[in-house]
Amino acid sequence: METQNVVEIGALRTLRSGFLYLLVAVIVGVVAVLAGLISIIAAFGFMAAVAHGPSAFAGIVGAEFLLLVLSLVAVGIALYAIFGKIRPGMRQLSEVDNGFRISYTGTTLMLVGLLILVLGIIVVVAMFAAAGSSPETMRSAVIGDLTLSGVLLIGGIIGLIGYILTFVVGAFKLHNRYQNSLYMAAGILYVIDILLMFLGLGGILTAVGYILMYIALDDTINKLSTATTTPAQT
Repeated sequence: METQNVVEIGALRTLRSGFLYLLVAVIVGVVAVLAGLISIIAAFGFMAAVAHGPSAFAGIVGAEFLLLVLSLVAVGIALYAIFGKIRPGMRQLSEVDNGFRISYTGTTLMLVGLLILVLGIIVVVAMFAAAGSSPETMRSAVIGDLTLSGVLLIGGIIGLIGYILTFVVGAFKLHNRYQNSLYMAAGILYVIDILLMFLGLGGILTAVGYILMYIALDDTINKLSTATTTPAQT
């Protein structure tokens, strides 16, 4: 029983660190958006003050570069959080409760969706490169656009299913096992945010869900740790 508790607590700690990294990714992403807004403001300033053209243009380029770098950093942190922390955390937790295997499968689907997107983009780029400036360029462009659209659709659907199994189903299963209402609240926020995503309004509720998951996991870890150490002290 003690071994199971150690595995369970370790799995929850891994999940908790994963959600912490996701929160860091969100913060970096927000900074990236702010950098983008600065670049837009600088662009208007550049057009309004031609006399300061060179310095203003340099500011725009710098802001755009910062936006690109921070965006890549945010994506990298998020990928590490999901596949480096949440995925192994769900795998470890499934060793304690087989019901979490579906959430571990969800991370696999997210990985498959991501790989499909990346490979599809590589194939399309290769098609354009091979066409060059030949008369077939227009035809290749049309085929490339259709291929890219299909790849984005397929990869996106697979990734979305994986996301739902990992985060939504995972949150509800954590609630069922540990009876912390914050898990349920986070799961509901994920569902609402997915619906808002199709309206172009998603993102904020998911970030709040990450916070709730982190707090709930921390509370569960503390309770399990206390329950494990109390018998040894008596």
